[in-house]
Amino acid sequence: MVNVAFNVLAELGTATWTGPQAIAYETAQEGVRQAIGYYTRLIETATEPDTDAIAGWRDEQQAWAARGQELTPLDTRAIKRIRLDADKLLSVEEHDDDEDDAGKRDDEDDFDAVAGDEDAGGNEVLGRA
Repeated sequence: MVNVAFNVLAELGTATWTGPQAIAYETAQEGVRQAIGYYTRLIETATEPDTDAIAGWRDEQQAWAARGQELTPLDTRAIKRIRLDADKLLSVEEHDDDEDDAGKRDDEDDFDAVAGDEDAGGNEVLGRA
């Protein structure tokens, strides 16, 4: 057998997304994995197996898996939506009644900053001018 060395990465080219877009994409993918795990835990820890509830949780797992498979690093709106949906699903609000509206943060602005998305108000959106 003859070993012939060749560069398997030479044909790949340069990515069309930025570093911040890649980070936002990977963070959204982690949200997808966490959401799937959330439903897995519900299924595995159900004390009295409720077939209807378990079927619904499995449907949710499949829906989250499909969202992750369809996602691309350039789809900033889907990335933001997944991150917001995962945050909503996985967040535990300890002081729901005690929160003051003036002290609330706008999580969507945080996701915009990480993804580099300025907003739909005529400003630049990643991957588009």
